[in-house]
Amino acid sequence: MSEVTVRAPGKLFLLGEYAVLDGCPAVVAAVDRHVEVRLARTPGRSTVRIDAPALAATVEFPTGAVPPAEGPLAFALAACRLALGSVSGLADSGFALSIASNLADISGAKTGLGSSAAVTVAVVGALLAAAGRDLRNLGVRDEIFRLSLEAHRLAQTGVGSGADVAASCYGGVITFEPGSPAARIRPLLLPPDTALLVGWTGTPASTATLVQRYLAARNGGAAKRAVFVQDSRACVAMFLQALGQGTVSEAALNSNGDIIEQLGAALGMTLATSRLRTLVALARQQGAGAKLSGAGGGDCGIALTRQPAVADRIRDAWRAAGIVPLDLGFDHAGVSLGHA
Repeated sequence: MSEVTVRAPGKLFLLGEYAVLDGCPAVVAAVDRHVEVRLARTPGRSTVRIDAPALAATVEFPTGAVPPAEGPLAFALAACRLALGSVSGLADSGFALSIASNLADISGAKTGLGSSAAVTVAVVGALLAAAGRDLRNLGVRDEIFRLSLEAHRLAQTGVGSGADVAASCYGGVITFEPGSPAARIRPLLLPPDTALLVGWTGTPASTATLVQRYLAARNGGAAKRAVFVQDSRACVAMFLQALGQGTVSEAALNSNGDIIEQLGAALGMTLATSRLRTLVALARQQGAGAKLSGAGGGDCGIALTRQPAVADRIRDAWRAAGIVPLDLGFDHAGVSLGHA
C-alpha cells in the first residue's frame, strides 16, 4: 500500500494490576479511544519522518539508522526499529508517518488509557499494512503483538507486562497471563448489559515510576508482595468464575481494589489517592463494583454495573465530587485499518 491509516485502541485494567508483573493473570479491556497513524510511502527517499503534532515532536532519519528509543517519540521509534528490522522489503523506500490520538484529556493531560502501547501497536500495524499484511488475519495480529511487545519493552527499558500491548492489538476484553515462550491471551465475554464506568481524577500519574518501585520491593516488602500476588490471583479467578456463570462479580472487583490499596500502604506507595478513594466509595455506595485502574497514584478509576439507573447515579455523584466521567465503551476491533 502507498497510503494507509491504522488505529489502535487504548486500554483499561479491570483486575490484576501489579500482580501481572509477577506472572499472574490480569483482565484488561480495550476502550473506544484510539491512536491513529497515517502512513504514506515516499518513493525515491530512504528516510522515515514521524510527526506527532500533539506532542510538537518531529524526527526524520534514514530507514537503516533508526535513532535510540528516547524522548517524546520513544515508542514510535522503537516500533520503527522492530518493524523495519523484521519485515523484508520495508526499508527499501521511505515513509512519512503522522500520529494523532484522542486518548488524552482535552487539555492534553495523560488519563491513563495506555497511550504508549497504543502508539507502539498502531505504528507497527501501519508498517505491516504498508508491507501488504492483512491486519484482520490472526497470524498477522500475533506478529504485530510480538513486535510491539518487544518494541514497548525496548522503549521503557524492559519494564511492563505486555497486557496493555495485547489489549491494543487484539481488542475486546481479555485475560492476559505472561509466560515463556509466549503470553497466554484469551478473549472474554462480559454480560451484554455490562456498563463500564470510568472516572478521571484530573491528576496524571507516572506508571513507569510506580512499577519500578513495585519491582524494587525487597526483604519485608518482597514478602508482602508475594502475599498480594496470590490474593490477586484469587480475585481474578473469582471474577472469571462469575463470568462463566453469566454474571459480573462486584466482590472480586472490590477485593482486588482493596488489596492494591493495601499493597501501596505496605510498600510506602500512594496508589489510592484521596480522589481515587472518593471515586471508588461513591460507586460502591450505589452497589457497583469499583476500584482504581492501572498503576494508581492518579489517572482513572472504574466501576462495573449491569443496572442503567445505577450507572447514571454514579456519574452524577462523580461530577458532584469533581471527578470527570469519561465517555468510554469497549473496543472490539483491536488494531485495524482506519479511514484515510
